[in-house]
Amino acid sequence: MKILFVCFSLALLFLVQPILAQQDSNQFLIQEYVKQSERQKKTGLVMLGAGVGAVVLGTVLFAAAWDSGSGFAGGASVFFLAAGSISTLVSIPIIISSASNGRKAGKLSMGLGQTQALQAPGFSPNACPTISFSLPLNAQKR
Repeated sequence: MKILFVCFSLALLFLVQPILAQQDSNQFLIQEYVKQSERQKKTGLVMLGAGVGAVVLGTVLFAAAWDSGSGFAGGASVFFLAAGSISTLVSIPIIISSASNGRKAGKLSMGLGQTQALQAPGFSPNACPTISFSLPLNAQKR
């Protein structure tokens, strides 16, 4: 019985560290959300800009083909108009997903925090209620 008690006590002693390390993984998850949000925002804005540019170029080519009757310019204008429209429409969900990941990164959460209290046999973990608010400002500058 004493051996079982000693083994159980040692197991609990070694399980304290992984519980404390969960806050680091949460911070890592928040940073990953911020990085993913910034990458998606950049991708969405590049696609939006390229799409709008292609639509403008297609419109100009269509006007030139209309005046000159050129078949090549007419075909190119249809291609640029279609590609630009598709690129612009695809960029909208990417930008929305970027905003969603940004909201996931910064939010208010309530939980139990672990503190280390010095007592006679050594350090012992104590749980206390915590409120945490995380608001990432800019992950690229770190």
